[in-house]
Amino acid sequence: MEKWRLTYVVNDGSGMFGLEPARGHTYEVELDTANLLREGPDEQTILEMMRSAVRDHAGEGAVLTDAEEVSS
Repeated sequence: MEKWRLTYVVNDGSGMFGLEPARGHTYEVELDTANLLREGPDEQTILEMMRSAVRDHAGEGAVLTDAEEVSS
């Protein structure tokens, strides 16, 4: 397990009506990425794990914008 700091925004549609723009949020989570490469097919697997973690945390409108591995 590795710890990640995920940055995301919640797209609730208010931006298209000229309301307040989406604000970034962060979420720290441990993901089972230790045995996955940071390139090729494994990279896509890691990204989907991160997207899923953000959606589970903040809802279906959450969009992953950045990820950073956190040192233990």
